Amino acid sequence: MSYALSTTKRKFHRILDSISNSSSTSLPLNDSQASISITTLPGSHESPAKKPRFIRPLKKNTSSVLQTVSDPVSMLTSTQNRDRKKPHFTPWDRADFLERLKSFRHVDKWFSKPEKINEVQWAKRGWTCVGIERVRCVGCAREVVIRLESEAVRNEEQGDDSPDEDWKVAAHAELVEKYAEMIISEHDEGCLWQTRGCDTTIYRLPLAHQPTSLKNLLGRYESLVALESELPTALKTPPAFDIQSSCQQLLALLQSQALDPSPAAEVLLSHNHINEQALTLALFGWQADPDRSVGVATCNACFRRLGLWLFKSRFKPNQGMGEEEAIMSCLDVVDEHRDYCPWVNGASQHGDQKVSHDEPVPAESAGWEILIQALRNVYRVKSILSSPSEIDSLGNILDDAAAREAKDKERWVKFKRLKEIFQVKRVKGGGEVHENIRLRRPSSAT
Repeated sequence: MSYALSTTKRKFHRILDSISNSSSTSLPLNDSQASISITTLPGSHESPAKKPRFIRPLKKNTSSVLQTVSDPVSMLTSTQNRDRKKPHFTPWDRADFLERLKSFRHVDKWFSKPEKINEVQWAKRGWTCVGIERVRCVGCAREVVIRLESEAVRNEEQGDDSPDEDWKVAAHAELVEKYAEMIISEHDEGCLWQTRGCDTTIYRLPLAHQPTSLKNLLGRYESLVALESELPTALKTPPAFDIQSSCQQLLALLQSQALDPSPAAEVLLSHNHINEQALTLALFGWQADPDRSVGVATCNACFRRLGLWLFKSRFKPNQGMGEEEAIMSCLDVVDEHRDYCPWVNGASQHGDQKVSHDEPVPAESAGWEILIQALRNVYRVKSILSSPSEIDSLGNILDDAAAREAKDKERWVKFKRLKEIFQVKRVKGGGEVHENIRLRRPSSAT
């Protein structure tokens, strides 16, 4: 054997020894690491090259990691739920629209604007108020600053007979038109809010289902009764509003169990009395502040907040006068809403929707008028069903309708028999289509 060949064989055996002994030449392990490695690595007879070269000690959170990895489906689901975000473009969602509109409620950040550029128009196109006269799109995050004189300042300046008054009015109108265009144009080019905004009826109050509307009315009434000592006694209402009739109708419905039972209904039935001030405020959309602010009423449509102590007289025993006059003489339940609130604005309640002639209320009825009409309708139906004379008259009407229906059916049967007398048949003969009209003698049953 030559010297070169023996040298090659020694190198080859040295490489084999290094490979076979690599698993046994690792760092010394302590008892805990040895026990972990014994239970972790399977005692298989695989080749040393396929086994891990280094064995690291498990950390404290290793068990939770291994449990998560062992269930990849749950890990994927949790990851998807974490990464899932609420969509920014939801022009059909009324809750999202109200959330955007709610951001304009702070009077120190947003001042009154003309109807074309008020907060409703900005919220319908995906804008929220983020600062003083500053709005931001929820989709493209573009911001716009509105620099416009407030209505109060303009009204003060209109009293001055300055020569440039006409110019100021024209400039103000031009600025309003410009901002009205910017509601749409200031979005990014790829923003979906630029192509479509909310529907004109997105602001409509959900008053179509009368039982649900009356149930919500009782909920608002219950919240206001809890503030009975804070409620003002001087309330200004529209001339057509009759609180006595509404109290009578609501109490009769509760006594007859025509409405769903609720804690508010139980309280009313136990006292057999209705607080007129609380019911008046509830019928016009007011309720106690859900944040439990003492003596504060709110509207969930225009997000107006009322401090009831401004309209309440305070008793001061230390003074000879007895009671101190309220800061505000009376609470106007309509004017205290914002102008665009659907509780008092019929256009906001109906939008561009066409109302059929069969509806009992006009197309421009505000929310409070629709709610009072719903209360009257439910009360009228209950009265008809509970009165024997009314039931008899209703039965006569139904009998007349059944008689007319029977006559209509009889006429239709005679018409069908008359039609069966003439039978038209198509007969093919010699490549031509002939029509034979055959008269058939009607049966003796006719």
